[in-house]
Amino acid sequence: MHNLLLLLIVSVSVLSVSPRGQADELEKAYQKEYAYLVAEKKALQNRLTELKTSQQSVLRKIKGEIDQLQSQYLGQQNQVDRTNRLIADASRDVDFNENDSLILDTTLIQAKESLSKLDQDLDESAPTDQQLNAAITAAAEVIRKDGTVQQQAGEFFAENGKHESGTIYTIGRIARYGVSDNAAGALAPAGEGNFKIWDASTLSSAQALSENTQPESLSIFLFESPIKAIEKQEEKTFMKEVDAGGLIGMIILGLGAFGALLAIVRVILLAMFSANIQGITRKIGDTLQTGTIENALAICKRNMSSASRVIAATLRNLDKDRDHIEDIISESILSENAKIDRFATTIIVIAAVSPLLGLLGTVTGMISTFDIITEFGTGDPKLLSSGISEALVTTKYGLVVAIPMLLIGNMLTSWGTRTKNDLERAALHMINKHKTSAAHA
Repeated sequence: MHNLLLLLIVSVSVLSVSPRGQADELEKAYQKEYAYLVAEKKALQNRLTELKTSQQSVLRKIKGEIDQLQSQYLGQQNQVDRTNRLIADASRDVDFNENDSLILDTTLIQAKESLSKLDQDLDESAPTDQQLNAAITAAAEVIRKDGTVQQQAGEFFAENGKHESGTIYTIGRIARYGVSDNAAGALAPAGEGNFKIWDASTLSSAQALSENTQPESLSIFLFESPIKAIEKQEEKTFMKEVDAGGLIGMIILGLGAFGALLAIVRVILLAMFSANIQGITRKIGDTLQTGTIENALAICKRNMSSASRVIAATLRNLDKDRDHIEDIISESILSENAKIDRFATTIIVIAAVSPLLGLLGTVTGMISTFDIITEFGTGDPKLLSSGISEALVTTKYGLVVAIPMLLIGNMLTSWGTRTKNDLERAALHMINKHKTSAAHA
């Protein structure tokens, strides 16, 4: 292209200086140059074709190498995946083996501890599988023995504490019977591996086992361990509970009995004072309608009740003005208040004092318990039972006395209030109905 431009410049220069006659030579020069350019173009096209062919060959070669490398990569990746899976499987196998080994070791430890309590030991120097087989064999033997009744010569204590020698029948590890010439019965742990006859009622069961017979019912005493002694629980009675409560418990019970007696007396008094107030009022009213005040006063005199006394005081003063009569009624009812409210305050006081005494017993019982702990420690719970019993029993008695006393006291107080209201109502009824007629009389 550069040569073509140069030729054009030269041609222009020649045209500007040459005559018209040299046009043919210039055309030939153009044709020659054109032919050269065509040849050059063809050479370039051929070169381009060769380059494309060469590049395609190279690309095919490179693509083949890439495919080969990719295939090799995928194969290696698959190999890596297979290796990872094998490693994971191996890790799981190792974990399973470790878990199995841990379970096996734990099982052997538990088996050794359980068998050692039965005076059986495993050979720890033996391989693990042999120890496991030995443990299973020993456990099977223990289970077999637990399902049978075994007998052996042994010693035990009778109910009276006498030492006896005879035959001991063992039912598994949960029950035993002792049979000797002088005593027989179910055995209970007496401490330190010794046994004692628990109850005489189990005599027939022990004799049946000794005679190899099956009774209809088997009296049995089940125990968990022969090491710790088991004592009979004494039957609780009311007097034993009172003794456990101590002096304060007795005082509370005494107050409760005294309060109950006062409540009974108060019920009787209220029944007398409030007896048939309406009936007496009606009877006296009918007498006033048909008779005189003296006849009504005679009826009041025969009925010795609060209503009769209040109505009698009203009738004697019917001829006075109303204010004066009402004052007399109020005075008469006030004089009856002392009788109607008799023992009411005492019953309420007992209801209030009883729980306080129970609390006092609780405090003294806890003080006694702490004194015992300070002196003897907490090793023996029996030493602490007296103080704890006093603390709980006194609280119980305090509430047992206070609750019914409070209820009864309030009920009787309400009864007394109703009685006083009825008395006032009866007196006012006499004033309202008979004052005018009495004044005329």
